[in-house]
Amino acid sequence: MLKDNQPEVKEAVRVWVEGEGREAADLVTVDKRHGRIEERSLWWVEAGELGRYLEEELDWPGVTVCGRIRRVRWVGERKEREVEEHLWVCSAPVEWATPERVQRWLRGHWGIENRVFWVRDVSYGEDRWPGRKIGPALAALRDGALNLIRGLGYRYVPDAWRAFSVPSGRLLHCLLAPL
Repeated sequence: MLKDNQPEVKEAVRVWVEGEGREAADLVTVDKRHGRIEERSLWWVEAGELGRYLEEELDWPGVTVCGRIRRVRWVGERKEREVEEHLWVCSAPVEWATPERVQRWLRGHWGIENRVFWVRDVSYGEDRWPGRKIGPALAALRDGALNLIRGLGYRYVPDAWRAFSVPSGRLLHCLLAPL
C-alpha cells in the first residue's frame, strides 16, 4: 500500500495505472460483516517499464505488479456510504500475484495496520513523540508490551493498563516468567 511519505513513487504509480484507462476492475468482492457491507474493487496492472523506472530513478527495486483498490462501505443502520481508494505495489512474481492473491495480501496488510500501528498510535501516541534517534528502540519496547498484553489475552490495551496499574505484582510476574 503506498502512503503519502513516498510522493514520487505514488505519483508514478498513479499515472501508470490511470494510463491503462480501464473503468472495470479486475476483481470485485462483497462482504457483509460486523454490521456493514463492504465492496472491494481491485485494478491490477503489470509494472513492466514502470518497475524499471522506479528502480533506476527512485531507488525502489523489484516492483512487478501495481494497481489500485477501492473500498466502498455502507455502515450502520442508516447505511452511510464511505469510500477509500489506495494505490499499491507488489514485488512478487507476476504469475503468483494474481488479483485474488493481491487482494488477500492487501487485506492482510490492513489487518496488520489496524492491529499494530493503529494501536501504537492511539494507545501509545507514537506519532506525537519527537524522539527520532531513540524512536526504533521505543517502538520495539511498545511492540514487546503489545505482544505481552495480547499474549495474556487482553483484547484492549487500556484494560491491560488498568490491570497492571494495581500494585499486585502481576506485571513483574509476567515479565520475569520463563517463556
